[in-house]
Amino acid sequence: MSYNIVSFCGGGIRGLMSAEILNQLWAAYPNILTKTDLFAGTSTGSGIISLLLSEKYATPPGVISYFQNQEVSFFSNPKYKGSQLPSPEPWYAVSGVYAGQVAIHGPTKTLNGFTDQSLLFTSFNVQNSGDLGWTPLLYNNLSKSTNGDTAIADAVTSSSAMPGMLGSWKGNVDGAFVNHDPTIAAIALAMNEGIAIEDIVVICIGTGFMPTYLVSDTSSWGAAQWQNGLPGNPDHISSLLVGGTVSPILSISLNGTSSSLMPTLIGMMLPGRYVNINPVLNTFIAENDTNPADLKTLITAGQADSPQIEQAKQLLQQYWV
Repeated sequence: MSYNIVSFCGGGIRGLMSAEILNQLWAAYPNILTKTDLFAGTSTGSGIISLLLSEKYATPPGVISYFQNQEVSFFSNPKYKGSQLPSPEPWYAVSGVYAGQVAIHGPTKTLNGFTDQSLLFTSFNVQNSGDLGWTPLLYNNLSKSTNGDTAIADAVTSSSAMPGMLGSWKGNVDGAFVNHDPTIAAIALAMNEGIAIEDIVVICIGTGFMPTYLVSDTSSWGAAQWQNGLPGNPDHISSLLVGGTVSPILSISLNGTSSSLMPTLIGMMLPGRYVNINPVLNTFIAENDTNPADLKTLITAGQADSPQIEQAKQLLQQYWV
């Protein structure tokens, strides 16, 4: 019997595209919601899972509606009104994210309170967590979990607290600092539960592949160039952190590992049992972008057919039964 994982990557408002992809798969194979053993999320991916676990937004159309209304409203009203960059304070209040989660699940419902499926929400603690100092957090409700008594509102808020965009939550920041893609963490948790890797099947839903590379000769770059880029930004690198500035090394660290490395490694680990659905976006869409034309781009990309969509449907037909 297979062990089925569906994972959702981070990307802010681009989760709208992820929800559209999920809707495609769900329309053809509704079992994707009921026969998935483990849902894994990072940042906006954690938010998608939270919505699927709710009473009001428990289907992909409900998630899409939430993004088009509540998420767009949230990102359209930044707390920071200044012009200084990098911004000296978060652009949005993290308490607003928490309030949204409390409105969905209440303040006390824990991960262990969900018994139908296993859950994983990634985060990263930057406070003093004992001898290890700062450390990755894998909030989950699997049988060997040590943090299943965490309230889902706290876990999802912690997973979503991207520095620059939001302040930290209880000393925790965005799960992207574990990785934008939570898939490999989900595989590790499953194997820690005794699941054989030969039984693991994964569908990973991304938030859009936006190719990034440096055109400049970097052979003589020092720390200043790697941290801050070049004057005039000839490499056309988009700012990764909302309210931040261009940082090639940060973009490599956070985006490079999830956009290509993770799919490459996981594909080696799960031959024929893994698909990564991450449509190419030909324009940069920031995590807090609410431009109607860009939102339409996300919707169109999420609704489009692709070889990866067809591969996912084949996995659903074979394993989600």
